[in-house]
Amino acid sequence: MKGHYPCEQALAAAAFAVQKSATIVMGSPLTLYVEHAVFAILQKNKSTLTTQRVSGYEVILSIPSLQVVRCHTVNPATLFAHPVSEDEQVHDCATYTPEEESEVREDPIPGSMLLFVDGSSFIDQETGIRHSGAAVVRA
Repeated sequence: MKGHYPCEQALAAAAFAVQKSATIVMGSPLTLYVEHAVFAILQKNKSTLTTQRVSGYEVILSIPSLQVVRCHTVNPATLFAHPVSEDEQVHDCATYTPEEESEVREDPIPGSMLLFVDGSSFIDQETGIRHSGAAVVRA
């Protein structure tokens, strides 16, 4: 998930943690402490994640035995999560828009070709090599 925004990396890490712990937990109740609002990220319309990836995360994070609790910090010394209290300032994943930082514009350039682009990439876990692909279609 290198190259993605921190909120999206947290979403991927949460799904990865649930997926990897499934063989140990085997359907027992599981509580996952996360720093970001992972369900708000899933419901956002504007994201740099592909629809397929978001759908996969939804399936993984919607198991009935999973309880997701948002916490503001995990103390690395004790590895205990501290739940968020009402008066604390917390990063708001739902209102964060990565497009504010991007140089990519949605407005078409007058007189230019209209192109549609879709792409995805992944890193092979065994070799560590990134594989990517893209499609460009002219309207």
